[in-house]
This record gives sequence, structure tokens and C-alpha cells, in this order.
Amino acid sequence: MQKTLFTFVFLKLIIFSLVFSAASMGQTIRGIVLDKTTQQPLPFSTLHIHDSHPPKGAISDEAGRFEITRVQPGRYTIEASYVGYEKVIQREILVGTGKEVLLTFELEPQSSQLEGVTVRASSQDKARALNSMSMVSSLSFNVEETRRYAGGIDDPARLVTAFAGVTAAGNAQDNAIVIRGNSPRGVLWRVEGVEIPNPNHFSNANVVGGGFVSILSSHTLGRSDFFTGAFPAEYGNATAGVFDMKLRSGNPHKREYAFQAGILGLDFSAEGPWLKGKESSYLFNYRYSTMGLLTHLNIIPDQAILYQDLSFKNEFHTPKHGTFTFWGLGGLDRTYSYAITDPSKWQNDDDRFDNDWRESFGATGIGHRISLGSSSYVSTSLVASGRRKELTLNRLNDDLVLQKDLDLFKTDSKLTLSSFVNHRFNTDHVNRSGLIINSLHYNYDMNSTHEHIPGTYTNMALESGQAFLMQAYTQSRYNLSPAWVLNAGLHGSYFALNNTWSVDPRIGLNWSFSPTQTVSMAYGKHSQIEDLYVYLYRKQDDDNNWIQPNKQLKYMKAHHFVLGYDHAFSDILRLKVEPYFQYLYNIPGEENSSFSMINFTRDFGFNKELVNSDLGRNTGIDVTLERFLYKGYYYLANASVYRSQYKADDNIWRSTRYDKNLVINVLGGKEFMLGSNILGINLRACFSGGERRTPLLQEESNEARRAIFDEANAYSLQDAFITHVDLSVTYRINKKSHAGIWALQIKNVLGAEQNDMYLYDYRKQAVVLDSRSIVVPSLSYKIEF
Repeated sequence: MQKTLFTFVFLKLIIFSLVFSAASMGQTIRGIVLDKTTQQPLPFSTLHIHDSHPPKGAISDEAGRFEITRVQPGRYTIEASYVGYEKVIQREILVGTGKEVLLTFELEPQSSQLEGVTVRASSQDKARALNSMSMVSSLSFNVEETRRYAGGIDDPARLVTAFAGVTAAGNAQDNAIVIRGNSPRGVLWRVEGVEIPNPNHFSNANVVGGGFVSILSSHTLGRSDFFTGAFPAEYGNATAGVFDMKLRSGNPHKREYAFQAGILGLDFSAEGPWLKGKESSYLFNYRYSTMGLLTHLNIIPDQAILYQDLSFKNEFHTPKHGTFTFWGLGGLDRTYSYAITDPSKWQNDDDRFDNDWRESFGATGIGHRISLGSSSYVSTSLVASGRRKELTLNRLNDDLVLQKDLDLFKTDSKLTLSSFVNHRFNTDHVNRSGLIINSLHYNYDMNSTHEHIPGTYTNMALESGQAFLMQAYTQSRYNLSPAWVLNAGLHGSYFALNNTWSVDPRIGLNWSFSPTQTVSMAYGKHSQIEDLYVYLYRKQDDDNNWIQPNKQLKYMKAHHFVLGYDHAFSDILRLKVEPYFQYLYNIPGEENSSFSMINFTRDFGFNKELVNSDLGRNTGIDVTLERFLYKGYYYLANASVYRSQYKADDNIWRSTRYDKNLVINVLGGKEFMLGSNILGINLRACFSGGERRTPLLQEESNEARRAIFDEANAYSLQDAFITHVDLSVTYRINKKSHAGIWALQIKNVLGAEQNDMYLYDYRKQAVVLDSRSIVVPSLSYKIEF
């Protein structure tokens, strides 16, 4: 009897210990429920976690805020509902022990057209953009996906290459992207609703529009939108696509920290309340490149790639004067190399150069949002941004004397005032109208040779000054009936440097002909100015006077036409098909030449006299089948079949540089719950057509020891079909007071070779096409506490 009692008590203690241990591993999910149109809180909203045992949920307070406590580590689907509003579901929510989970639910009123109609809950996930004005060619993504998706490497630009219609523009070292055959320089980057310069370390290093790695820290980014065509009227100065990035807010209730050490860098982040109980918060992250640190500690000698960055966001809520934010991003870069002074060791012309590249980037802004009654809110931002680039190249001549090849000093800065009013006239009509004023400042001293030819060193731009780019837009969403939704708007812009302007209409229509199927159509006219140094390029005329032949260039413009078919087989399985046609015009090109800015990749010694003579067209179809992450696994398969062509001033239609014809992505992943820990394994395979190239004039090239191209047959060659495989493995270890996350991410894990550029090979004494196998590994460990 005594032994039986002892055994019973012992088992009870074990069970109690396990239950107490499991309960102590629980985490808190906090958030707020808002009216999407007015940003007013929705008090006493209902929230519940799907498939939780026992059931878990919460009711929001008078300020729309809620918390759900003691949620065990894992993935969850959470639904928010409010009387008279459409329900919203957020999926794939990762709960760990290191940090509380912060969520924002934005609900829309049920249309008066929908009375008596059963309304399905809408998903606040990547199946649809956060921007409700978008009809087609858009999605949203969260930062957790940049690590989970193989090949993402914590970088939004690399992540989106897994989506239909998007492919990488260069090799694995660069994150520039091609959207539906368009040049990467046609992509608009916005942070907190305001356009900023290309936010990458070593920007435009290989391809204009890309860089080595994003300055935007994954620790500070929130859920964001990505558009691939026919984007809404509020987006201007872009012809290819839009990244609309949001910075997340810090935890206003608890101080939390994270430290990460990896191959790409060392990160430290912190967040928490400025004053407890005041709903104000701070969030910041600082990163220093690992290679740079090892160089300064003399562990590795003369490492050439150094960078660091900082990002932050402060948020302050007031009871009567709205919400204020103060945010910023910044980055410092340096890379350098030295010429090899022994000619017997030269392999190609790169070995003859001294290189010193210094770059700095910054963007900081103050934002304010305030509700105006129960139907409107106003959002206003004042943002200063800019980039400074200093690049020096010196080349050893045949007498082993260094001669100047490139001396570039380039500063672009911008002061932006942006404001819009979001107003709901009724449940069927919502309008957003806004104004954007950009004061552009520049300071250029750009000197270069032509094609590294000795004796051609000259000044390309020498000017400082100011110009204005002003934009205004209005857009409305109308619920025409239970099945039909119309979006329509206008975007106008004026460029004061040369007194040019453009008015661009946008329109989209959705027809939901069944609860699970939608047909969409959209049209957008889009305009973009060139980089300022293109307008300010100068040369000497026959009388040795300096002139600026590009000063009067017009906007480059594009018409986007898109059809869409969306079939939701279930809440987690979706098919999307989008055929599209884009017609581009006013593209700057060179007279009587095959050269066109539609193919422009990079030229620090830009020296082209341009006219708006060229045309372009992109025709294709994107098909996507996606199973969202549910019960531990997901998959995504998509294919893009397209043609990208241009007609230069020589009046011949050709393939563009980016005309790959076919891109197929297959990716998926599985997560395993190992107790309270989570192991994730993800793979991606990308099959794509090769890069387009212009044939060499081989004999002339060998004699000149540099690539000389057969421009009459521009981009008539195509590299072989190429396959890239990426791998991502993550392991989250959840402890009572902290979490540790191991992550191994490898881009091009099989080491597929890719052609790079034509170089003179001193051993073969010929110009050859350089091929490289670039594998980008990233191993990191992060602790959250």
C-alpha cells in the first residue's frame, strides 16, 4: 500500500512537472485590430486561434488592443472578427519563446452590396497585397519568409525571385531582379510610404538597381507589398515593379533583445517601450560585416569587402494628436583591391587595376498619422535620403605605371514631403489622394576613360545643383455589386529640371463569379525619369564648348495590360494565372545604333548622347500553384513564359538583354516539431533560360585586348539553360526565457557555372567569356531573449 501510494505521488509529480514546464514555455501574442480605411481601433473585436486545444482567443479592449497568453511554440492561424466587418485571417504565425508576437489586423466594413450574402474571411497573407487598391500582379510577404524560403538569405530582393515573373538579373553575388523582362533600374523602392534610393550595400555594383546585400535589416522589417505590374495610382516614377516596405513597430510592453552572428555579419537588435503604459516603443538593429571585423582584428589579411548598417523606428501614440514615428536606415561600404605588379601573374585585365570604392547611404524620416472623424485619416511624412559614392580606378600601363582610369565623386540627396488623405465616402467607395514633393540635390565630378582606352580620360559630369520632381495622385475603390469591384485613379508628375510632365491613368476590375474564383483585369500607364547624372552628362562640341546633350530627355513610359485568373481550391491551395502585355516607349537610345537604355546594366563612365527614340514590348504569362504553410509543410511551383524585345534607333526589333524566355521555380519545405523545438528544411530549384549576349568581333577584340562587340547583331546569342538549387535549414531551440536559432542558407548549392563577362586572358592571348561557379553560403546563430 505504501509502495503504491509512493508510485502514485511520484507519477503525479512527474505529470505536474511536465505540465508546469509546458505552461512555462508559453508565449504571449499581442496586437491591435483597426479599421483598414480610417485606422481607427475596433474595440471588443473577437480573436481566436484555429485548431487550438484547448480553444484560445481574446476580446480586444476599448483601444482595439488584445493579448493571448500562454501560447505554446509552433505555427498558428489566427482570425479577427468584428460586427459589420469582413473577417481577416493571418496564417503561418510563428510563435517562439524568445520574443512576444506582435500582430496588426486591418478589417474592412462589409459592403452595403453584400447584405444577406455570406462573406468568406479574407486572408491577410501573400495571396493578396496589403494595399487594397491593387487588383493584379501583387502580393505581400513577411520577413520570416526571407529566411525560410531557400535562396532568400534574409533579403527581400532575393526572396521575390521565387515568385512568378521575377528572375535574378546577374550572378549569385548580386540581388538585382528582372520583372517580366524589364530592367532592374525600373523598380521603385519605398520605405514607410516614401521613395528612397536603392537600399543595397555596394549599390549598382554589377547591375543598376541591385547590390551585394540589402541594407534593410530582417530584424526591423514588417509585412510588405511587392508589385510586378499595373500598380495602383499612388506609385510613380517606376516602369517595372514596386517594393513597398514597412518597418515593424517595437514591443510597447516588454524590452526584448536579439544577437546574431553569421558569415554575412554580426547583428544586435533591441526593442521595447519608451515609457511603460504609454504605447510608445523603440526598435533598432545594428550590423557589422563579419569579414570587416576579422580584418580589423588582423585575423584575415586585407579583406576587401567591408560594410555596416543601422536601422531604427520609434513610435509614439497620443490620445488626441495621432501617432508619430521617427525612423531611419543607414549604411557604410568599402571595398578595395590592388594591382598585381608582376605581369607574369596577370590572368585578365582586372589584375592590372587598383580599386578603392567608398559608399554611404542614409534615409531618415518623421511620420504622422491622425484620424479625422470616423471616416478619414491623414498620413504625412518628411524624409531626407541620399547616397554618396566615391570610386577610384587606376590601371597599370605596359610600363607598369599606374594611370587614372576612373575618378568618380557622386552625391545624390533628396528631401521628400509626402501626404495623403484616406477617406471612406461609404462602405462601397474608398478614396486615397495625395501629394509628393521631392527636392533633388546633386553634386557630380565624374571622370573616366572610354572602355579603359589610354588617352581617353575625360570629365563626364561636373555640376551641383537642385531640381524638383512633383507628383500627385488620386485613386478610388468602388464595390459595384457583390461580384464586381472597380479601382480607378490618376497619377501626375512634373520634372522641373527640363519642364516635362506626365499624366498616367490606372484602372482595375475584379469579377468574383464564384466564392472561390476571380477574374481580374488591369491597365496602367507608368512613367520614370532617368538618374540625374544621365541628364547632366557633358561633352565638348566642335568649338570646344561644354554642352549637355541629354538635358531635354523626356520621361520613359510604359503601358501595362494584365489579365488574371485566381482559383482558391481551399483556404491553403491557390492557382493564379496572369497573361500580360507591356508596351514601352520614349526609351532613351543612341542615334543610328543598337544601344538602348532598356538594356543598361552599369557604366560608371557614362558617356552616351541620347534621344527618346526606342520602343520595347514584353509579352508573357505567369502561372503559380501554391500551397501555403499548413500542418508543417508548403510548396510553390510557378512558370513564366515570356518574350522581351526592343527596337532601337536603327529600327530593328531584337531580344533585350533580359529575354530569358522561360523561368520555372519549384520550392517547398517541411517543418518538424521536435518537442518544443522546430526544425525546418527547405529546397528550391530554378530552371531558366540563359543570359542574352552580343557576339564578339574576335579578331578586333584580341588585337585591342578588350571586348569589341558586333553591335549590328546585339543580343542575338543566348547562354545555355541553367539550373540553380538553393538550400535552407533552420533549427529553433525554444527555452523558457530565450530562443536560439541556427540557420544554414546556401545559394547555388550545386555550384552551377554561369557565364559572367568577356575578359582578355593573358595566357590565351585572347578575349574569352569568363565563367564562374559562385556559391553563396550563410551560416548564422541568433539568440532572442
